[in-house]
Amino acid sequence: MKEMRPHFSSRLARDVYALTDYNTLERAYKFLESEYGHVFQVDDKNDLLKGKTGALGPLKYRTAFGFSLIGKGALSGNAFIIFRGTNYLADILTDANVAVTSSTTGKSVHDGFNRAFKSMEPQLMQFMDKIAQQNIRAIHCVGHSLGGALATLCGEWIKTVYERKSFIYTFGSPRVGLHGFASSCTSAIGDQNIFRCYHKTDIVPCVPTWPFFHVPSTGRDYFLYSPGIIPLGEYHRMKNYVKSVSKYKGWAGLAYQPTVAKDEESIKRWLQDDGPGGLTIMAMDWLESAIKWVLEKVFKGALWVLSNTFSTSFTLMDKIAYLMHRGIEMAGEASRWVLMLVKKILKILGLADNVDMIDLNLWFLRSVFERLMHRVNHFVKDALSYMMVEGRTI
Repeated sequence: MKEMRPHFSSRLARDVYALTDYNTLERAYKFLESEYGHVFQVDDKNDLLKGKTGALGPLKYRTAFGFSLIGKGALSGNAFIIFRGTNYLADILTDANVAVTSSTTGKSVHDGFNRAFKSMEPQLMQFMDKIAQQNIRAIHCVGHSLGGALATLCGEWIKTVYERKSFIYTFGSPRVGLHGFASSCTSAIGDQNIFRCYHKTDIVPCVPTWPFFHVPSTGRDYFLYSPGIIPLGEYHRMKNYVKSVSKYKGWAGLAYQPTVAKDEESIKRWLQDDGPGGLTIMAMDWLESAIKWVLEKVFKGALWVLSNTFSTSFTLMDKIAYLMHRGIEMAGEASRWVLMLVKKILKILGLADNVDMIDLNLWFLRSVFERLMHRVNHFVKDALSYMMVEGRTI
């Protein structure tokens, strides 16, 4: 077996929610055995992965996050680590945490995702010791929503620490780390072994906002059609991902080819366009490209600056505002494009865009980017509310 097919991997990402769909672990295990007993060794509760989530500070919940399983029969020689998504309020608080800490390879990643993963690391180490005694050729890491972020961190950890072949399959995953992490993770695992699926109108893959990046950073994404242009919570639901990928036998049919190239000239035209605003998926896509382009105009190597400099007392918003303000101070063409970018963001937010260079002080720039982040987070919370259950923990 090489990679899993789209439909089977999506079923695993859906069915790990048995941990929250059923009111006891016994019922969840019974379901797992009935559905997958012919291809997985489901023999004890040591398969269960428990992790801690929560916001900064003392608020922490320990919840069942997934399963670690060894294949048999048709899946013999393969191991599977499957993470669920955001079914608890504690998980949503984790998603809202935008601090960065170091991954296994020392690259900057979302602190909330990282802490949730590291809380499961001792259990994963036991699982890796277990499979070391068997003829396991590949380890498949699968997840939806927050589970996709955990699967990405897990795949990097397995490849880095154990030097084992790993595959990553994510559905509606948020962005996990900054440019350095996305690049190094992709290089270590291989973009051909990473399968990132997302619906056109799923808002969750749009966050955390730039300068976070998706894995893989090169190669192909797997784009799934969903109607409209406004972010919809309905198309973050795992059942709709299963429905969308069920049409395809293999990954080749899902490969996304961008319809509009976002080169320098097209970004300039978009920034200069005086049409109506509004926070749509398409607007967010163009805005991300424009922010990256403007920052590179202001400071060559800005991606690495954001990843590797400033004291820890600086937030990512501080860093972006600082670099943009530097562009204003430089005057000339760079300052002109910073102004146009700020005007575009204000229009997207539905605010008055009658600002001039003199208005673009450090405080104002930071407030604009914070407002943008808060608006996007509002859409995300609406999406995740579709998936919330009562606040029980396991």
